[in-house]
Amino acid sequence: MSESSTATPRVVVIALSYKLSGRVRNYIEDLIGAGVRVDLLVLENKTLEDAEFGPLVNARPVFEREMYGLPLRWVERKLVFDVPSQLFGKARSLTRKGKRLALLDRTALAVRRRQTKVSKKFHEKLFWPMFKQARPLLLISASRKQALAFDIGNADRIVAADPAALPLAWRIAKRYPHVYATKALDRKPWIN
Repeated sequence: MSESSTATPRVVVIALSYKLSGRVRNYIEDLIGAGVRVDLLVLENKTLEDAEFGPLVNARPVFEREMYGLPLRWVERKLVFDVPSQLFGKARSLTRKGKRLALLDRTALAVRRRQTKVSKKFHEKLFWPMFKQARPLLLISASRKQALAFDIGNADRIVAADPAALPLAWRIAKRYPHVYATKALDRKPWIN
């Protein structure tokens, strides 16, 4: 493990899951308690909502919201949910007027309900499982710039705190071979 030349040790923690787990929070709090500076890379601003760390933590989100940062998710949301919703909304606004269109209105409403179920099934059963597999690779390019803003060359350790962070941490570790990289939330040598 490389020891930094600065007096205060630094650890770069990469946590790209949607919420910081209790395990990761405890790890960061233990490091702070030992006087270690922590650079924390998280997925989005919402990830940090209920986390309050002191001045020793420099936290950066990759996205304001992941939904809008990854084009694949945005396109899926638009095509599967938003566009059909707008089309059925427009159709229903036209069929609600008048008693003669009542049958057509009920039919449009029934079709809309079925379409919503199909969209949810598509999202849950097809898109989301495939997206979860590709997500860590998609996050590499999106989060590399934010990660490298931490001056990782002077860090003591790079920690991939969750499975989604592993590909990015691995690439950064290749770039900085002198910095110890791990996926273990190991508190040593700062805390015994």
